[in-house]
Amino acid sequence: MSHVLSFEDGHVTAQEGETVLNALLRAGLDPAFSCKSGSCQTCMLQAERGDIPERAQRVLPMHLRRLRYFLPCRCVPTGAMQLRRPHPNDLVVGCQLCEASLLEDGRISLTFETGRPLKYRSGQRMRIVTGAEDEPVLTLTSCPERDLLVTGVLEAADALPLAPELQGTLGDEEIFGYPFELRGPFDDVPPRELPAPDADAALWDELGGDVKVRAVMEAFYAKVYADERLSPFFVKVTRERAIDKQFSFMKQCVTGEKIYMGDRPRNAHHWMIITHELFDHRRALMHDTLVEHGLGDTLIGRWTAYEEYFRPDIVKSAKLPRYLGDQMVASSGVTREVMGESGMCDQCQGEVAAGETVLLHHHMGTISCGRCSAASA
Repeated sequence: MSHVLSFEDGHVTAQEGETVLNALLRAGLDPAFSCKSGSCQTCMLQAERGDIPERAQRVLPMHLRRLRYFLPCRCVPTGAMQLRRPHPNDLVVGCQLCEASLLEDGRISLTFETGRPLKYRSGQRMRIVTGAEDEPVLTLTSCPERDLLVTGVLEAADALPLAPELQGTLGDEEIFGYPFELRGPFDDVPPRELPAPDADAALWDELGGDVKVRAVMEAFYAKVYADERLSPFFVKVTRERAIDKQFSFMKQCVTGEKIYMGDRPRNAHHWMIITHELFDHRRALMHDTLVEHGLGDTLIGRWTAYEEYFRPDIVKSAKLPRYLGDQMVASSGVTREVMGESGMCDQCQGEVAAGETVLLHHHMGTISCGRCSAASA
């Protein structure tokens, strides 16, 4: 049975067994998304009308479930649905201030309690809700595994438009319990792409050379392509291509030989919303693979240091632009294009004739024919 999905100014009929996300993408309605497996939660929408399958809400916190948020990538609709993008007010956390103090370097330290459990790691940033275009940024300094309360630091200049309670100049009795709201947490992405790491030429031979490293890559990517959290990032990329690319990239990093032809990590992952947790999950798979191939802790540590080096270019909470040299190129959204030569629809695998108008998904590099992209405004 087919079900009509309404999203913003468009409508699309979901096909049998099709997820809400894939239906919206097929019709060019342009929802936000990244991993398509539920790990990043980028595609989260709110259902104003319609039933939500339990699986589509399972990984979301309870306060978002109550507000009828769900993950379209994990939702096969059971009836018609009216959908909307998340409202910013729903994605904030209420806080109560416990301490506010001036540090020697002029920054302000805030210690506070959150109204619901906050999943974060030290070094991430949150934004103090003011409604302004550039909200003040709070860098988290506490450790969630150790500290009961959350602590962060705020630049003095950023605190100027805030209430006096958040500026570190009042006494404890005056500020204790002061309510405020935060957005986030967000991952801090370096403003520029990281340079190439220093080579460790001896490491390649100590790992066992080309033969051993390729065997590791083959075993590792067998796990990746079987992993429900990682495999969605490799749709339309063959396992052999992934192995070849990573092998040559890592060999260039380790030996310094100029053998890699392809995007560096920041560009290659620019559209992927990858959390620290997901990065750690991938690292654990690689660690297990290296152990299975008889490598000791020292060699494993030297190998994983290269992968860890690129974490700041890969982990992020929002997409980055893609560049060719100094030129930014289109990498998101959808446009209608006329086929210059015949081809095949990526949705139904039907033939698309030259001259036919199709929907081009810049993010995925796929096309939808006129039949598959049919959506009424």
